[in-house]
Amino acid sequence: MNIIVSGASGQLAEAIRRHWQKHFLIMPPESELNLTSRESIQSTIQKYKPDVFVNCAAYTNVDAAEADAEQAFLVNAKAVQWIAEECNGTDTLLVQISTDYIFDGLSKSPYIENDLAKPCNVYGQSKFEGEIAALTSKKCLLFRTAWLYDTWGKNFFTTMLKLASQGKPLRIVDDQHGSPTSCRALARQLLFAVENQWRGLFNATCSGETTWYGFADAIFKKLNLTPNYSACNSSEYPTPVKRPVYSVLDNSKRKLQGPDLMGNWEDALEEL
Repeated sequence: MNIIVSGASGQLAEAIRRHWQKHFLIMPPESELNLTSRESIQSTIQKYKPDVFVNCAAYTNVDAAEADAEQAFLVNAKAVQWIAEECNGTDTLLVQISTDYIFDGLSKSPYIENDLAKPCNVYGQSKFEGEIAALTSKKCLLFRTAWLYDTWGKNFFTTMLKLASQGKPLRIVDDQHGSPTSCRALARQLLFAVENQWRGLFNATCSGETTWYGFADAIFKKLNLTPNYSACNSSEYPTPVKRPVYSVLDNSKRKLQGPDLMGNWEDALEEL
């Protein structure tokens, strides 16, 4: 298959580059595929006429999105609409990556695909509108994921390693719950879904749940690191924008559709 992957410099695109090697990957730089330009999207898809378009690009700075809503909605929603329209014209499968942030985090149990979306910030709302746009594509695969990380890119895993090396005391939030998900685990599951013609919306995180403190604790212990770190509440680590307190996703639908290639979050961390 010929596959365009947007967001080529991002961490998920890097995992796809490493794990989808039996397919012909086209990973245009932003100078060629600019998601803020309809003409750029149109010309790129018309040029390559891909079998699959994997949209890994997104405006992901949650705090900045609140002050720059126009840009966040342009990249996360309007651009997806343009991509869907072009994919319809070339009979291309659109693969859209979404987020746990479409929920408000007030649930006491894992979210299923049909739960009502209630974003609590601009980033979440823009990604939800991107979901709606993606599903207008005649051929669409939509994966919701969360807490992505790997050994490359800017993420919680690499940030913890960097901070641990600086020798300063670390205070890590212990009252926000989610499912750490490695990019390589998501890439493997996504590849199987594409190759086996899955369609529609699926939750796609590693199984189990923890807190940011629990995740950091597991990272340090597996790597035999001994930084000075302790748990704190969200109120002690204020951020400009509200975030979901509980954003665990239920993967039952995905597991019924086919084999679970993502596994438990602790096993995924062990793999790294």
